[in-house]
Amino acid sequence: MSWDMVKDPVMQVLERGLEYSMVRQRILAQNVANVETPQYRRKDVDFQSVFQDVLQRGETLPLSVTHRAHFQDQVENSQETRVLEEAYVVRQDRSGVDVEKEMVTVVENALYYQALARMVSDKLGLLRTVIREVR
Repeated sequence: MSWDMVKDPVMQVLERGLEYSMVRQRILAQNVANVETPQYRRKDVDFQSVFQDVLQRGETLPLSVTHRAHFQDQVENSQETRVLEEAYVVRQDRSGVDVEKEMVTVVENALYYQALARMVSDKLGLLRTVIREVR
């Protein structure tokens, strides 16, 4: 579906949340994959503060996606993306990854994504109902 059809600011915020959640999932997977890599530093995406900043400034969220697969690169390369690298060490090999913490964060992120996807689905359901009623 083309997001250009729906210019609703709520849908823009929901879409951006879904995009950031996908980027975060990929970064969390990299953390888990590098759990035994010596001196690897855990990374995460701070998109909640990005949302707060954008909403407080009253800016719109520009959307320029040409293909579904482009979401990750668009968001990850965005100036609004904040990738955090944590410097603490949790293992003797100086790795900064605690696999239990990562798995909890992965589940939290998945629940966040599911909640946003449900909101998008509900909003589109309302739109379908309105279109059916107009006919």
